[in-house]
Amino acid sequence: MSFRSASARFKPVRRLGQHFLVDRQVAGKLVGYADLTERDCVLEVGAGWGYLTSLLAERAGKVVAVEVDSRLAAALRRRFSRNMKVEVVEGNVLKVELPSFNKVVSTPPYGISSKLIFLLIEKRFDLAVMVLQREVAERLVAVQGSGNYGRLSVMVGCRANVEVLDVVPRHVFNPRPKVDSAIVRMSLRDRGTIVGMEVFTDLVRGLFTQRRRKLRKAFLHYAELRWRDLAEELVRRME
Repeated sequence: MSFRSASARFKPVRRLGQHFLVDRQVAGKLVGYADLTERDCVLEVGAGWGYLTSLLAERAGKVVAVEVDSRLAAALRRRFSRNMKVEVVEGNVLKVELPSFNKVVSTPPYGISSKLIFLLIEKRFDLAVMVLQREVAERLVAVQGSGNYGRLSVMVGCRANVEVLDVVPRHVFNPRPKVDSAIVRMSLRDRGTIVGMEVFTDLVRGLFTQRRRKLRKAFLHYAELRWRDLAEELVRRME
């Protein structure tokens, strides 16, 4: 059964942002860009009907297929019930406990793209190949001073190397999203010894929520809030 005919049988849930990849060539590109071997355990976010899952299972040693839609998760379990390479995890990838993995290959729901990336850069993995909305892809590789440069650019840029490999037109999904997408490949840098990463993360978040302020004023505003919170926490612990 083709990607298109099978996906046409399923009514997408709008609130879940479901757009199913229906192009075998694009799916093949994702698998190829990930350079999979039997030693790899792959995380797939938003497995849907499992077509990409099938291609991943042909090349990887294990596939962890995460799907939040209970109907699709049940269908995935039936489809891969005899395939010991595939583990289906039902739930929101941002909330469930994930088994270990070393690569990520997926077409995640657009609505969680940024949160998923922030989640991933806190973990250990070798490579991630994902289809993201083009706007997010451009933010990931934005240079300082450009209009797309922001918190996502800074936080990912200090932890990972990112490439935009291909533009993906909207017609390869069913239903069609309102925007084009892009295939992004991301590999983590060696963290070494990162001093004060928690403070740095909070600082970046604070600065980019104060974009209209001059940098000095924004920094002082953040510092005032940060140290006030720390002081209050210290007082609570002393009581």
